[in-house]
Amino acid sequence: MKTLNLILGVLVLAAATLAVPAVLASIVAGSAGLLMLASAGPTLAPAPVVQTVQIVRQVEAPTVNVFELEGGTGVVVFRQVNGKLVSRFYRAQA
Repeated sequence: MKTLNLILGVLVLAAATLAVPAVLASIVAGSAGLLMLASAGPTLAPAPVVQTVQIVRQVEAPTVNVFELEGGTGVVVFRQVNGKLVSRFYRAQA
């Protein structure tokens, strides 16, 4: 990069001595554009990392026990909720 700047600087000085003053502005503008292209641009941030899903603990499907009451009056459903046995009664539809 330093050598490129040195070469362009020498070329601008040579053009200044040889060229007509009307053309000199175009040469200076062109060399300035080349220097801007040669300069280091802003560094880009790395791409964001996609978070992977981690399985912390595997939960088993709750066991459900269904008991039908005598006479068809309904059913009682037993299941575990937070380590406690919970029951629920469902009446039969008439």
